[in-house]
Amino acid sequence: MNPITRESLFDITFLSEIKAAPGGKHAAFVATKGSATENKYESHIWLHNLHTGDCIKLAAAGEEKNFQWLDSDHIIFPATRTEKEREKIKKGIPVTFFYTININGGEATRAFKIPAKVSQLKPHDGKYIALASFDNNQPNVSEMEDPEKYFKEQAEADAAYKIFDEIPFWQNGAGVTNKKRRRLYIFDPTTDDFTPISPPLMNVSSFDTDENHLVFCGAEFDSVMVQDSQIFSYEFATAKLDKIELDGVYSINFAKILGENFIFHGRTGEAINSYANATLYTVSKNGGAPKIYQKGDFSIGSSVGSDCKFGGGSSTKIYGGGLQYISTRNYSSYLYVSKNGVETQLSADTTGSIDCFDTTAEKIIYIAVRNKGLQELYQLDPTTGTETQITNFNSQWISDYNVSYPQHFTFINRDGVELDGFVILPTNFDPAQKYPAILDIHGGPKVVYGDIIYHEMQLWANAGYFVFFTNPRGSDGRGTEFANCVGERYMNWDYNDFMDFTDAVLERHSQIDAARLGVTGGSYGGLMANWIVGHTDKFAAAASQRSITNFISKCLTTDIGYYHNLNQMGTDPWTNHDVFWEKSPLKYADKVKTPVLFLHSDQDYRCYMADAFQMFTALKMFGVDTRLCLFHGENHELSRSGKPKNRLKRLGEITDWFERYLK
Repeated sequence: MNPITRESLFDITFLSEIKAAPGGKHAAFVATKGSATENKYESHIWLHNLHTGDCIKLAAAGEEKNFQWLDSDHIIFPATRTEKEREKIKKGIPVTFFYTININGGEATRAFKIPAKVSQLKPHDGKYIALASFDNNQPNVSEMEDPEKYFKEQAEADAAYKIFDEIPFWQNGAGVTNKKRRRLYIFDPTTDDFTPISPPLMNVSSFDTDENHLVFCGAEFDSVMVQDSQIFSYEFATAKLDKIELDGVYSINFAKILGENFIFHGRTGEAINSYANATLYTVSKNGGAPKIYQKGDFSIGSSVGSDCKFGGGSSTKIYGGGLQYISTRNYSSYLYVSKNGVETQLSADTTGSIDCFDTTAEKIIYIAVRNKGLQELYQLDPTTGTETQITNFNSQWISDYNVSYPQHFTFINRDGVELDGFVILPTNFDPAQKYPAILDIHGGPKVVYGDIIYHEMQLWANAGYFVFFTNPRGSDGRGTEFANCVGERYMNWDYNDFMDFTDAVLERHSQIDAARLGVTGGSYGGLMANWIVGHTDKFAAAASQRSITNFISKCLTTDIGYYHNLNQMGTDPWTNHDVFWEKSPLKYADKVKTPVLFLHSDQDYRCYMADAFQMFTALKMFGVDTRLCLFHGENHELSRSGKPKNRLKRLGEITDWFERYLK
């Protein structure tokens, strides 16, 4: 067995975007690997024969993703394959080039270009529905006399100054988004007509089509983005656009066409907050009062985290007169179908995660993690419930490396609530020895840890650490009330859960040296690491990643602060300033004795770097050993999709910090 190192991360293949072809004979998916040498990721479309089980790579350029099936034999995807195309992108000209490839053989050929940055494309009756970036402050590209000159001057202006007149004015992963929207268009490749469908100030969050209609939802705003969604319906034959009037305010995640009705997943006005699970509703295409389609208190989508995933895929589908969806229950995610208000579990009752799926007449195919391992492609026979593993992209990794699998247990906290806990033993564990240990705290907080592989945890287990982690109150998978850890509960209930969990782990594993405990986490996990070291000296070292230290600056500088974090506080800085200061780890900086490493990114607009600077400065003022590593050009997703070299640097900084103080 080989020891797991930082570099082992990029021996893992990340799978995403499983999509079945029309006719149900084939499916395709994306396989991605990172390269620290080239400091980039390469993605390839793979073809899966649903009848024979064979899988082959379709193209080798290394940038194939975000694809769609055109028909049973052809796939379309965005790419820049010529120097001329790459030069246009480099000059900042908003254009997307699309290529097609025949799955039966031959090279990819350019199909057309669209004068916008397209994030999603869907074929429809010889035309295409495109979800693309739209800048309300920018003239129409097709009407420009000299686009290259305009965008050169625009780039120079952007480098000199920025103008903001709305919030959020930036968004994590997207940069400055002031007056920019995700807009729906219809593109006709025969005429190059690119016709906008959605309102110019609307941010479209999802869309769906049937033969006759397009339905989409999103929020429309010109000053403050509010959690108030609208649904629109567009008729292809007449080009008629109708707003679907509902009976009140809803925050809507997605909307789809279900027979003669629309189905949407949303929260009513009184339940628009950071923790409540949304509900599935149906509403007439004429609007009116929505009806609850499926009762139940659950989220949709997989919230089972891992740093061994990359890319997206579908978590919902209308099929057979019902809605199929992935949902997280406890610490795993499963596939369900809801039909006429009755929910049925489709996937096996196996722990792990289902990350994305598609359905054909005979089979359901999904990318999932099973056996506490890594992603592979699976098929499910819906008539028998039999699940079959199709690929072995990561089997060799698991065979070659010294994996210490998470051990699940439950414990009762001080309030009598049963919680899930996990412990990873050091590799080559010797029960007669004493070991340091690391508490790893997830972000969110409304996500979950599961019993699957986290590379960073395996790295530390191979370096001789116990690693332990839990899903405290506030996490996903156990309903709205369990996730309701806001207001007075916030930073109290969850902090107590982490302390009770740590005590439970120490009681179960006498080999852990209680004097050599470390704590780390990112986002909410970084917030809790900061909070913990200000309230206990139990931990000998901490690594706080993309964290929060001051809730006033957090709420007023970040893309979600003015609604998400205000909701967590239960008030605002003007009504009750004391609450914000009481909940801010910065208040307790004078109590900290634990050495703290901060890691942050200068393009993280979810948790802005100013918070790390404030706590770092405060700890220096109080003589605490502290260090800050600031990554340039990275955002909140550094640990999951950052540049490969920076991901390795991050792992090195954290590991070296713990080696220094825990060994």
